[in-house]
Amino acid sequence: MTAPCGAPAMARSNVNGLGFTLFLAALTALPPLSIDMALPSLALIQADLHAPQTKAAAAIAIFIAGFSTAPIVVGPLADRFGRKAVMLVGLAVFTLTAAGSALAPSIDALLAFRLVQGASAGAVGILPRAIIRDLFEGREARLHLAAVSLVFSVAPLIAPALGAGILFVGSWRLIFGVLTCVGAMVTAAALVLFNESHSAENRRNLKPSTILAGYRRALTNRACVGFSLLGGLLFAGLFAYVNVSPLLYMQGYGVSKSGFAGLFAITASGVIVGSTINAWLLNRHANPKAVVGAALAVECLAALALLGVGFAGLGSALIVAALVMVYISAFGLIYPNAAHEAVHPLPEIAGLASAVLITVQMLFGALGGLAAAALYHDASPLALGAIMSAAALAAAALYALWLRGKVGE
Repeated sequence: MTAPCGAPAMARSNVNGLGFTLFLAALTALPPLSIDMALPSLALIQADLHAPQTKAAAAIAIFIAGFSTAPIVVGPLADRFGRKAVMLVGLAVFTLTAAGSALAPSIDALLAFRLVQGASAGAVGILPRAIIRDLFEGREARLHLAAVSLVFSVAPLIAPALGAGILFVGSWRLIFGVLTCVGAMVTAAALVLFNESHSAENRRNLKPSTILAGYRRALTNRACVGFSLLGGLLFAGLFAYVNVSPLLYMQGYGVSKSGFAGLFAITASGVIVGSTINAWLLNRHANPKAVVGAALAVECLAALALLGVGFAGLGSALIVAALVMVYISAFGLIYPNAAHEAVHPLPEIAGLASAVLITVQMLFGALGGLAAAALYHDASPLALGAIMSAAALAAAALYALWLRGKVGE
């Protein structure tokens, strides 16, 4: 392992084990699990708390609002006080607000807890990429980011099924009880497994001028902005599928609930396929520039094929699932490299750069999901193919015209 100069020695001493990798994966999984495990419970929350449908649905939206905005504030805090202090505070707040959500006596109380829980998840969510930037360089950094990105991408795809499984044995409150237990376990792991990775000489003050200068630097850095946008475009296509797939498979093609779960699991496995191929290529010292370029080409072909199927009216559940799996597999190849390139040029403000990356991808993901849902009609994959194609083609153009020369610098 090659660690960046200045990384604390005690942090470098425990980062090669499986436990540390699993710990980073758990940190990464908390936000998407918290969003999507609650999806199957919205109708139950509405009935139990006698809430309007719009307020029950807001339990998801308000979490995303907290999650999307908190990194902008927390990024500079992580660069000032270190990763561990921010991590422990964020995990403690996450665990307490998950417990509060489980015990909420009213919909307004639930929404208040979910807003704060989303903010705490945003605080925790930026840290794995910043920690990897603190501790690793080059191929090692890309390999660790591949593992983190795998979890972050798979979690929202499997979380609804996990939530539905919990509802088989308990009420909607049990979902938040499970999140409480997960938060407590990750907090305990943070105390045992993680030593501070952000060296003292790289700490920054919290003067407004310093924070603004940091954001100005990140937002004028071509690699940080460009690869954050590229990652955001990829998430737009991914969240379009997450939002539209239940309507398309079950209402459009008449797939049963169990059949939908199976198709969703198959397509989600594409991230595993792509990330595994990416790790295999990195271990053989493949050129990241070539990997990203080839994967973007595959992404565009899969999305355009899906769009063509929609125009021709030839779609079926299996055809859609096969093409989406190819798209998601290519995503698994691209995203770890994009995340690395976005954060790598700014080691001393890695927390802030990670905040930019996360905020952009969540914003684009939400927009892609909303657009696909708004355009969906007539049991057709046309809307899904259109959003995926627009996202993939825009990402490919951005890479070819602006970013290709920045890979591996």
